[in-house]
Amino acid sequence: MGKFEKLTSETVRAAGGKGILILPVGSVEQHGPHLPLTVDMEIPARIAALLAERTGGFVAPGISYGARSLPQSGGSPDLAGTVHVRGSVLTEYVKDVIGGYLASGFRSIVVLNGHYENESFLFEALELCREEGKLEGAKVIALSWWSLVPDALLDQLFGGKFPGWHAEHASACETSLLLHLKKDLVGEARVDNPAPPRAGIYFFPVEPSKVSNRGVLGTTSTSSSEIGAALYGEICSQLEALVREHMGGAAR
Repeated sequence: MGKFEKLTSETVRAAGGKGILILPVGSVEQHGPHLPLTVDMEIPARIAALLAERTGGFVAPGISYGARSLPQSGGSPDLAGTVHVRGSVLTEYVKDVIGGYLASGFRSIVVLNGHYENESFLFEALELCREEGKLEGAKVIALSWWSLVPDALLDQLFGGKFPGWHAEHASACETSLLLHLKKDLVGEARVDNPAPPRAGIYFFPVEPSKVSNRGVLGTTSTSSSEIGAALYGEICSQLEALVREHMGGAAR
């Protein structure tokens, strides 16, 4: 694995022409009483590290601030600890960051997202790069880590009771992944929300008690490090295969 922090202005072009750059994107956001505010960066950063190790790539400094956390997928705006930027700001910021890495010589870039509300803005940023001709000669993959988790595995792990990714916030998957990846960051509380919010419906005014239980949208009582290990293994294997298929020789 290449070390991004060892690159200089005299070595970055050669490195960029040979290796994959992985850019983790997350958020600072409330995740209930048991998970840290940085969950949405912790998970993609660790997936990125393993992908870089397996493919000889570079993990770029992550983008830690993300789009607005919405009540139906992030809890409630009344809960402390959530910091966001406007979607238009995130779009322009990511566009400039990607443009900078392309100008520095990287031709294969993976944008790995860990925050639900970021996804459409990341895709928009890349579309703007494409329209401006910045992606000519480059190969890019942009995705959220949960897009790599097959429904069959969710059914196996959760007995057909998975509520949907919008309601997974601070719930079984994120808790399990962090129990596997960084157990010391997980508190002892295990909170369940008996009525997860429905997907794709915006309500105003917001009644926090109808959206989450202490910031948890689904269930945490079913979480375990074993489930986290199964999820992490599947995600990393699927991502490596995707990168090797799309980027070929860049994935050494």
